[in-house]
Amino acid sequence: MFKSEKPKYQTLKEYLIETIKSEKLKPGDKTQTEIELAEKFGVSRHTIRQAIGELVAEGWLYRVQGKGTFVKRRHDQGTSSTDSKTIGMVTTYLNEYIFSAIIRGIDKVLSSRGYNIVLSCTYNMHEKEKACISNMLNRKIDGLIVESTRSAIPNPNLQLYKDLGAKGVPVLFIHGCYRGLECSYIVEDDMLGGYLAAKHLIELGHREIGGIFKVDDIQGHYRFEGFQKACCEYGISVNDSSVLWFDTFDLNIKFEFESGNIIKNIVKNNTGIVCYNDQIAVKLMDVIRGMGLSVPEDISIVSFDDSDLATASEPKLTTLAHPKEQLGIRAAESIIQMIKRKTSCFSEIIEPKLIIRNSTKQR
Repeated sequence: MFKSEKPKYQTLKEYLIETIKSEKLKPGDKTQTEIELAEKFGVSRHTIRQAIGELVAEGWLYRVQGKGTFVKRRHDQGTSSTDSKTIGMVTTYLNEYIFSAIIRGIDKVLSSRGYNIVLSCTYNMHEKEKACISNMLNRKIDGLIVESTRSAIPNPNLQLYKDLGAKGVPVLFIHGCYRGLECSYIVEDDMLGGYLAAKHLIELGHREIGGIFKVDDIQGHYRFEGFQKACCEYGISVNDSSVLWFDTFDLNIKFEFESGNIIKNIVKNNTGIVCYNDQIAVKLMDVIRGMGLSVPEDISIVSFDDSDLATASEPKLTTLAHPKEQLGIRAAESIIQMIKRKTSCFSEIIEPKLIIRNSTKQR
């Protein structure tokens, strides 16, 4: 079959594309191995690798390490799934905090391009995430945007995401990625954010600095790592007794019951505190007021997200800005690019910006 004047790899590419188009190979089907193809067509494995490499780059095939090469669904194959022009969106929450702004940004782009959105919510629980992704697998969607659920702990649903990939459905994560899953993402530079938060307090003269971080989301780990890095650079010790870790389901317990003494001790032993987000900062200010102290006269606070809480609180919070609606816009634009195969993989890290308000002061 390789008697044409074209390079052998080009002829092989055309043959495989025609095989896919004629549906002899369907989305999710495994192709023959390099050795099998080399023997079948009497060419070198180098020729096979070159052909397959270009087909992967062009979005016809995808590789799964240790398993082989598979056929990817393409936008131009004219499947009913593509014709549906539907994007799935899985988020941890829908109407609380900053999530509505993110969804608003996504909808602004997708609706203008003729796409429908199917929204689903995990409430930051893996069992609900499983139901959400299983539902998406059974629907005719073109792409999926996912806010990761409890991203710092092992995720039992990775195979479901791999199944979506096998169907040729591009998936884009926001806020965090899962270990063990090769994925596209748009995230904030949370490590830099933690660094900037602690550095701001240090530059104001604070030397006793505590922190409250979330243990089950990877953002909390990165923010703590940046916090720790800044303290180390300035020769400030980070004491275990000055750092509180909480997860999705024990936050209220740690603030309201006997564990509340831990937070009170952090307040007593530090002059500045970095909080995982604005929600935590507002809760912390309630504790501080209950102790007869005030912000920022006694305790300076830096938080994350620049949510409505940051400006509604008194004093207004110094915080690391979250892109919110702009992140949603970028996510929507990126998933469209992935659907149209203009890019097969997408990664973007957004640099945070410190917004200085009234919750911090010079020591």
